[in-house]
Order: sequence, then C-alpha cells, then structure tokens
Amino acid sequence: MPVSLRQMIVSQRIQTPSPRADFRKKLGQAKRDLNELKSLPRDEKIPIDLLEDWVEPRLTSLISDFEKEMNARSHYSCLGLESKWLQQPRYQSRLAHVELMLYLIRRRSEISRNDWIKIVNWQLATYREACHRLQISWFKATHAHADLPAVQSIRSILLSIRKAAYAQRDYVDSADIYDAFIPRNVFDHPELRGLLNSDMMDVKGREEMAKLEAGVMAQQPAFPKWCYETYIGYTPGGK
Repeated sequence: MPVSLRQMIVSQRIQTPSPRADFRKKLGQAKRDLNELKSLPRDEKIPIDLLEDWVEPRLTSLISDFEKEMNARSHYSCLGLESKWLQQPRYQSRLAHVELMLYLIRRRSEISRNDWIKIVNWQLATYREACHRLQISWFKATHAHADLPAVQSIRSILLSIRKAAYAQRDYVDSADIYDAFIPRNVFDHPELRGLLNSDMMDVKGREEMAKLEAGVMAQQPAFPKWCYETYIGYTPGGK
C-alpha cells in the first residue's frame, strides 16, 4: 500500500529526535555532570563553591526558562516554532556556558598554567574595555546635563573605576581556576553601588542600571571564544 503523507511525517518524527528533545537531553546531561562532581570524595578537591555559586544557578535558571518556554509554545510545535526557539543564540550560548564551566572544573588539573593565564588576562582586558565603554557612553548620554550634581558624581566614579581597571596588572607567573572564576562586574564598585542606591539616582535610572548589571552578571564568569572552541567544540555566534 502507498504510504500516506501523514505516515511519512509521523515516521520521520519517530526516527529523528526533535530539537526540543535533543536540547532537553543536553540539559539532563549537564545536570548529571553537576551532581556527579558534587558527589565526588573530598580528596578529589573539587571546588564545590564554584559549582554552587556559578554553575548550579546558571543551569537551574536555564532549565526553568526552557520548560516555561516549551510549555507556552507546545501547541505551536506543529508549525516548527520549537526549532526556531532553539536556534536562538542566547539559549544555546547559555548551555555552552554551563558546559564549559563544568569542563573547566572537571579538567582543571589538565589545563596548562599558560592557558589559565591567557584566560584570566583576556578577562581583565575585557573588563577594562567594559569600564571604558561604560564611561564613554555615560559621558555622551549626559552631555546636556553635565552640570547636575548626580551626573558629575557618576562621571567621577566611572572615571575612577576605569583608572582602577587599567591599573590592574596582567597575570604573568601563575593563575588557576579560582582566578578564572572571579566575577568582574563594574557595578560591584562600592562607590557606584552606593550612588545607585542613593536618592541621587531616580527610579528609572536605577532600573536601567539594574538591567545592565543583570546582563553583565549573567555572562560571568566570561571566557574567550577559543575556550569554547577548544574545550567543548562550540563556536559562539557560529554554526
């Protein structure tokens, strides 16, 4: 008997895992890897604090967002919307970030001293650039209000933060996994934090800064592109 179009579609779905199923499988593997690392004996000297402070929250958030998105879009799956969702770089990159952190923690003793130094110095350079961009963008955005006390205060603080960032020396002799997991967040500067929480910053400005900080922290600790390509075979922003 001739095979109907419907039978062909059903057969293809059975043979080929859906993007949703494949992504869920990867999330499950990351969760298993995390739990395995956390359960290893103490003499393995696993940096549990890095797992609990960085990896676990990122993975938990990603799983939650994935399930919410899939539940909301499940009735559209026949239109192919689930595959479009999974192709969005922000979700794929979040998973890659978790996978890379797990890899670095598991293989930390196998990674060369030079590679750790390269990673940390790239992080420092990226942090300096971020401080520079924030200062310049704020100066441009507030040019018309440069005489206001609040604007002058933030300008002064951002200049101070930029100078402090460039004053940090590159790593030369040694670096390790704890150096690579140091969060480098411009908003953690005590003076800027105090100003953002003061009455000098209006509600709208405080909300905008909070969104910027959330975006920065979601990417921490940041790693260079070559780490993803070398260690887990993922190309950020690529195919």
